[in-house]
Amino acid sequence: MAEVSTAVRRPKSLYEVLRVKETASVEEIKAGYRSMAKRFHPDVAPAAGGPDFLEIHRAYEMLSDPTARARYDLSIGRLGFRAAAPPRSRRWETDQCW
Repeated sequence: MAEVSTAVRRPKSLYEVLRVKETASVEEIKAGYRSMAKRFHPDVAPAAGGPDFLEIHRAYEMLSDPTARARYDLSIGRLGFRAAAPPRSRRWETDQCW
């Protein structure tokens, strides 16, 4: 009988680590993290949990922070327009408190 490995393969992106789409919402990223953490936490899977869990945790840290996620998206060649707010133009007339 062949053994089934539950180890995380070396993914191409942090999205693949959490097994979510690149368009995933913050809630979907959190759900992906929780799902993977339940499988690979060192208390649950001591043999394979350590390094895999650290990779999962690092992916969640990066993707759960909107600024870090936008930088990561740009670094992998994905436009991160949805994560970063467009710059707000300010006008002197509208910024005054009368």
